[in-house]
Amino acid sequence: MRKIQRAPVEVFNIAFLDIISCAFGAVVMLVLLAKNGTEDTERGPSNVSVLIDQVLQAQVDVETLKGALSDKQQELQAAQSKTASVTEKKDNLEASIPRAQQTINQMKDKASSLRREIRQATAMLNTPNPTDTPDDDVGGIPTDAEYVIFAIDNSGSMSSGSGWNRVITVVNDILKNHPKMKGFQIMSADGSFMFSSKAGQWLDDRKTMRDTAMSQMKSFKGGASQPEAGILKAIKLYKNTKGRVSLYVFGDDYQRTNLDQIVGQITQANQGTNGQPVIRIHGVGFSRSNGNAQRFSAFMQAVAKRNRGAFIGQYF
Repeated sequence: MRKIQRAPVEVFNIAFLDIISCAFGAVVMLVLLAKNGTEDTERGPSNVSVLIDQVLQAQVDVETLKGALSDKQQELQAAQSKTASVTEKKDNLEASIPRAQQTINQMKDKASSLRREIRQATAMLNTPNPTDTPDDDVGGIPTDAEYVIFAIDNSGSMSSGSGWNRVITVVNDILKNHPKMKGFQIMSADGSFMFSSKAGQWLDDRKTMRDTAMSQMKSFKGGASQPEAGILKAIKLYKNTKGRVSLYVFGDDYQRTNLDQIVGQITQANQGTNGQPVIRIHGVGFSRSNGNAQRFSAFMQAVAKRNRGAFIGQYF
């Protein structure tokens, strides 16, 4: 018998796929609807609570910022007050500068006066050779000389005003304090003699001669401040005098700068055959309140120390 041929059965035909598609679409729709419902729920009361928390936190932040701003304002006020205080202190300091400068000037004047007193006291004690003790001693200067020479700076700074009378008084006092003196001589610091006809000789130590010399000194002015010239000339003319000789150098200023060289030259010229100084060389420094005699003092202290002499200071 012949089998009957039947058509094959199609499980997934078009109608079935339509059903499946519709079912899948329904599921997707349900899923979407379920998602929308969840989002709506999240936007409900719990979401408002979060917003409230955020607002409260923002208010806290605002208060914190206000506090920080207040602190900064206080710091600014403190800085302004400090600036005002500093400005006031600055003004006070500027106002005190003139007073401080005046005090400094007064202290400088006192220091200068003290230095002069120290130099004078040191000079009074300046006896370079303590083993060579003179017979007599007045004010730190040996007065045992038999012959005395004065080399006096009679330039304008020394001879002007009443100061020259002080110089004459000191010369007269020195003459009176040499009990063994036989003769004296007066010359300018630059080497010219008051009695030019007696250059290289001695003026006899008589009262009339002293009085004449003191009177003549009043017009003995106009020389230069060159004490080394007078010292060297006196050494040359009187070094071979038989008897003790003292040379007194008066001055208030000295301009030369090569002091070591000049002091060495004087010391060498004054040496005797035994290598010792022949003439005692003393310095008498005069100083005005507004003058400067420091260089002359330094020069004559060095000369006196090397030539058995001493140095003293005088004030106009």
